[in-house]
Amino acid sequence: MRLSAFLRVYYAYAFLFDFIFAYAVYTALFSLEGLSTSQIGVLLAFWSASAIVLEMPSGALSDHFDRRVLLVLAPLAKAGTFVLWGIAGGDFWLYGAGFLLWSLGQAMQSGSREALLYERMAAEGRTAEFDKVLGRDNAAEGLGIGLGTLFGGFVAYQGFEWAIWLSIPPLLVASVLAFWLEDVRRKGVTKDEDDPGGYFVHFKHAWAEFREQAELRFVTTYIATGLLVFQVLEEFDELYFLAVSLPVWAWGIVAAGVEAVYALMSIHAYRLAKRPWLAWVLPAVGGVLLVAASQGQTAPYVLLLAAAYIVVAPVTVLAEARFQRIMEGKSRATTTSALVMAENVVGIVATLGFGFLADWVGILPSYGWAGLVMAPFVLWVVLRQRRGFRATD
Repeated sequence: MRLSAFLRVYYAYAFLFDFIFAYAVYTALFSLEGLSTSQIGVLLAFWSASAIVLEMPSGALSDHFDRRVLLVLAPLAKAGTFVLWGIAGGDFWLYGAGFLLWSLGQAMQSGSREALLYERMAAEGRTAEFDKVLGRDNAAEGLGIGLGTLFGGFVAYQGFEWAIWLSIPPLLVASVLAFWLEDVRRKGVTKDEDDPGGYFVHFKHAWAEFREQAELRFVTTYIATGLLVFQVLEEFDELYFLAVSLPVWAWGIVAAGVEAVYALMSIHAYRLAKRPWLAWVLPAVGGVLLVAASQGQTAPYVLLLAAAYIVVAPVTVLAEARFQRIMEGKSRATTTSALVMAENVVGIVATLGFGFLADWVGILPSYGWAGLVMAPFVLWVVLRQRRGFRATD
């Protein structure tokens, strides 16, 4: 398959994997079904915890076998989430089981997908364009989230359960598309001269990457701490919408608008390369916007929250592209999964902390405290950059 055709299928897969109507409402659904904010926080933390357990083993499977197999199975596992949620009826444990399946599906495709893309670009001799292609990958994913959330908001206006059940068909289509995502390693195009050997050697390769490369550790910490704050907050946004009295029918519109602009910023992120100061300036601006958004009691303040998410889009793409470029790549999916695992470890602490903080001081002030976290993070980035480290290319 030609690269252009491969990329079209790849982008379609990325879009459909996250074209999920349930994104618009699931934390609000849990709340309306009787779960407390702290219980929701526990569920989200369990989601991260289960992903930690599953992430690196899935990455090693991807490095050891055909990546395409995991990409076929991943959407099917995620579809199981919404089957369980559709029949849960307020059962905390069924919601937890659904998150376990979600973690399984996410783990099977997270390291595999990015590794597959980089290796295909390497096989074509076009790794210099990887940040541009990765930006489009992030955009396809973001548009899937945005449009799924948009339609999900309207569907949920008629009944939240419909948003859950209608999340399943796109995942089934994604599973079928994955059959066309060839793993170039299986054709010997990018086969390493040093055969990686057995399954467990992939963990050894990943450990060696992080042990020997301080730059890789820096980029990992940059993504898995500072940038992760914005991802964690998104899981609580429906509660923010409730707090500022945003109508349910508008939730999807707001989320879709954010994802559309985020996708546009991701597509053009490569144009902002070679500007290392953006690695600290944009998170700083995002933190200020979070603090401002926490002051509101009315729906227009949602725009400030949206801007906080959008402003960090370029550095997210550029940092992820740098991560792929600076690793040696003997076990690329396992090393990428280690990054995702680090995000999930931090995500557990951040999600639990934010959930309990919101129970204590309220959902709006909690967003302000999250914004203040950016101050020490930005200082750390500035100091590391003075020592020659770079979070972005």
